[in-house]
Amino acid sequence: MRSESSSARTFADEARRRQIVACAIELIAEVGYPQASLAKIAERAEIAKSAVLYHFRGKDDLVAAIVEAVFGASAGVMIPQIMAATTATDRLRAYIASNGEFLDTHRRDAIALYEISVGYRDSAGRRFDQVVQASVDESGVPPEFALLDPQNILADGIRDGEFVTTADPTVLKNVLRAALDGAVAELARDETYDVLDHTSTLAELIISAIGVAR
Repeated sequence: MRSESSSARTFADEARRRQIVACAIELIAEVGYPQASLAKIAERAEIAKSAVLYHFRGKDDLVAAIVEAVFGASAGVMIPQIMAATTATDRLRAYIASNGEFLDTHRRDAIALYEISVGYRDSAGRRFDQVVQASVDESGVPPEFALLDPQNILADGIRDGEFVTTADPTVLKNVLRAALDGAVAELARDETYDVLDHTSTLAELIISAIGVAR
């Protein structure tokens, strides 16, 4: 799910697009995705709706830009920490801890993406996860985002005997992601939720469950 190329945009265009995306994130985090119309986003940005439509073809295009911005922000927090780790155990800890750090420091971004994930339907009626999967099937995973998938970490640890478990890496990834999504769901309900405690506890539970020597 990617927005259009930025190669032909001016600096002013890029600045305006960033402003619209930021306002959309704030509004979606506050009122939910279905209630965040282009008109309300334009009002939040103090511009005309036509100005939003000048920069984005429609709400689907704006959502793609939001997703790109949030994933880019998460990559900036998480990837350096994951790459600095050497063992699968340390990489897994870094993945979970840096995820918590991102949620803690980018609460509105995380809530907005959560609201989109549960409320979004594109013009063809597809859910958010279906649109993302279609984008991956068509274009692959951008290299800069590949490290944000914990399945490779889990598979490497099982293959090398560092993780002692018979569980399938895909199942483990889904369990882990669901638990992390649970932190975001709590944030959406209560923005003061302690996501760092959540992710710290989750790391201990997951690492203990897959048999890593303590």
